[in-house]
Amino acid sequence: MQARSVFFCSAFLVPWAIKLITIILLLTGILCLSIAVVPTRQICGLEKKHRLAWRCLGALILLFLAGYLYYGGYLLRRPARMYDLLISIIMAAGGIFVILVTRLSLQTLETIKKIADRERHRALHDELTELPNRSLLYERIEQAILEAQRHETTIAILLMDLNRFKEINDTLGHFYGDYLLQMIAPRMWECIRQTDTIARFGGDEFAVVLPGVELEQAVNIAEKIAKTMDEPFHVEGNSLSIDVSIGIALYPRHGTDSDTLLQHADIALYAAKKTSGAFYSIYNAGLDDHSMKRLMLTVELREALKKEQLVLHYQPKYSLLSREVCGVEALVRWPRANGKGFMAPADFIPIAEKTGLIRLLTYQVLEKAFAQSAEWKKQDIFLPVAINLSTKVLHDPDLPDHVKTLLEKWEIDPRIITLEITESSMMIDPVLAFKTITALGELGVHLSIDDFGTGYSSLALLKRLPGCELKIDKSFIMNMAENPNDLTIVKTSIDLARNMNLQVVAEGVETRETLEKLTDLNCEMAQGFYLSPPLPAAEVLDKIAELNTGSHPAKTADSPTASSPISA
Repeated sequence: MQARSVFFCSAFLVPWAIKLITIILLLTGILCLSIAVVPTRQICGLEKKHRLAWRCLGALILLFLAGYLYYGGYLLRRPARMYDLLISIIMAAGGIFVILVTRLSLQTLETIKKIADRERHRALHDELTELPNRSLLYERIEQAILEAQRHETTIAILLMDLNRFKEINDTLGHFYGDYLLQMIAPRMWECIRQTDTIARFGGDEFAVVLPGVELEQAVNIAEKIAKTMDEPFHVEGNSLSIDVSIGIALYPRHGTDSDTLLQHADIALYAAKKTSGAFYSIYNAGLDDHSMKRLMLTVELREALKKEQLVLHYQPKYSLLSREVCGVEALVRWPRANGKGFMAPADFIPIAEKTGLIRLLTYQVLEKAFAQSAEWKKQDIFLPVAINLSTKVLHDPDLPDHVKTLLEKWEIDPRIITLEITESSMMIDPVLAFKTITALGELGVHLSIDDFGTGYSSLALLKRLPGCELKIDKSFIMNMAENPNDLTIVKTSIDLARNMNLQVVAEGVETRETLEKLTDLNCEMAQGFYLSPPLPAAEVLDKIAELNTGSHPAKTADSPTASSPISA
């Protein structure tokens, strides 16, 4: 059968045609082998683990190529026969097979490498902002430390936190919050070099690594970043304003490894957030004890809230018109573990706000205040109670329902309850704030704007608040007797409240002279240590009786008196 096939092919293919086809097929194999050398070399560069095996394969391809060339030279020197045609077909097929194997292997390895690179990128970068994440940040800092050791230079680490970002996130939703985070990095890049690193440290915190930067330069960069963040962010037609706090640590002054540098930058960041009027803080060793104290306070506060150990003291609000106490403000106190006094609210309220414990704390204060009001009601004592609300709690959609539940539970007349909100908390999101305040007003409770004069209130919003009063911040009251500017601010605030049909309370009254000036300015109510410090519920009634029956604290001319607010 085979002899017949060869005879048949020989009958129709003349010798020169056989030789031509043979040479073409042989050249095809040679070309394929030559091309296969290129992807084989590329594979050797990609595949480190099996590089020796691929090099051996490359050597075999070169050996095959040499054999193809030798056979081609031999074929040119003699007439081609039919078996030469069969051999050239096999050699061409072998060349095609080799190039297919090498090309497909290269494509597979490149695909695997792309997937690995993509997974590494995802592992080392924040998915939302595409910035380096905490893991890559540590790598960059370690690399910068090695470079700094080699050239004896410094490194500055900046840790930045967006103040009140949680309120924006909770108020407008995660879409706006995420969009805002994506807009942070482009602004920060305007303030630093391309060789520097910006990383998302977590949540609303960002870290900046500045190789070769001294302290003065780091402070200048921090100021630039803070300044560029002051400009409003425009998100879906909403203009959002944020401010930042920045902690600064330097290598090698404040640490010689990434963990220590970031820890110290975080301590400095917390100090910046706690210091009024400062947007940055530089680490110093004195802050370490404070950081450990903050950690311990967080644990202890969580435990104290769990056991409901916090108590309320009540500070009288004195009417300068009726010359009698017209209510009290409930102020939270945390008894010290050793039983000696109370921890200052300024030491634990900021921690509660930062750790998210403020909601539970505020709800416990509301519960205790309502319970005490109900107890006074049983004793036929009519005494309005004012309660402070945190910024975060004001934007809690469950707040109106919670207050309604407490009113029903303790059977309290809502008109004797005043909820105090800070001026700045309203301006984070005036629309949501007004919605919450309106819902509270519909329950019948009164609203008071606390710390008035320290924020940027909208007068239109103030006028729309139900049953509202203004509390002039104590920073103006305490120095008004000596500072003409503070006196002007107080007088203007009283006139503003009167023109808007709002009651006005001056808090922070600590001297008789201050109280007399407030009386001369026709201020309606005063509150402060000169009149009475915050007292436990069991003691405040005696103090109220003393204020109501004694002479006017300011010792000015008497005016007609009203019935005592503590009588039923």
